[in-house]
Amino acid sequence: MHVKELARIAGTTPRAVRYYHHLGLLEIPPTVRGRREYGVEHVARLLRIRWLADGGLSLAQVAEMLASDTIGTDQDSRREAVLRDLRATRGTIEAQQRSLAEQASRVDELIARVERGEGLSPAPSALTRFYDDIEARIARLGGSVRVLGAERQMMVVLASLGMVPDSVVPFIEALDDDDRELSAQQIMDFTRLATLSEVEGRVEAHRLAHNSWRLACRHKEYALAVLADLPSGALGRAMWRLTHVLTTSSYPYPAQQAFVAELMELMLADPDFAATIRRSAGEEPVL
Repeated sequence: MHVKELARIAGTTPRAVRYYHHLGLLEIPPTVRGRREYGVEHVARLLRIRWLADGGLSLAQVAEMLASDTIGTDQDSRREAVLRDLRATRGTIEAQQRSLAEQASRVDELIARVERGEGLSPAPSALTRFYDDIEARIARLGGSVRVLGAERQMMVVLASLGMVPDSVVPFIEALDDDDRELSAQQIMDFTRLATLSEVEGRVEAHRLAHNSWRLACRHKEYALAVLADLPSGALGRAMWRLTHVLTTSSYPYPAQQAFVAELMELMLADPDFAATIRRSAGEEPVL
């Protein structure tokens, strides 16, 4: 038979057959009347190559396995070599299956969010709903949502890197209507820090930081749970450095940065908060 018929039987292409010749996987047949004439042995060999490759083996592994058929070593050694390759391939396939299962789970979550009428974001749905609620409150008060938008973007960045723990959801759900109204007012006042003089800004930043601190203390158990679930070690320090970069970029005005520094000082002055933060951020946390 000619190469086109061989390829058709094996479910491949003449080009692939020639490539297998080039790699030494498939023996080149004798030429009859100026054309290569393939026999049953070539069909069998090609089908085995395709079977092994479709099973997940690389062509290099296929070559090794086929070569083991003709190596003059004992049968047990050849069998063990083949088994090693097959088991390695099985492990690769199982890893791919786990990855696909995780992807399917993430897609299922996205489908569920869309069905609930929610937006697509790597951040927890509860956090997205919280920001939507605060944005609506700010709009009713006639304030700007620019700063809130910057904070939302920071959370998306951190969530996409797996740095927003699930324990943030109980913390958010613990905030009652008064807490949320205070949060909306805090964000509006924080936005106005950019318009104040240096002295006024410093005083107002101090007031706002203490408001935020009192809110955290009212829900201390939940706030500590979020901090405790943050990554530690090198990943934790990288997360805090990234947060510092994002915060500095999003809140460039001196009074806004003074608020962040003051709030951090208040947390580090509390033994419980300080121990939890340093476990994640290191001995010299920066925010």
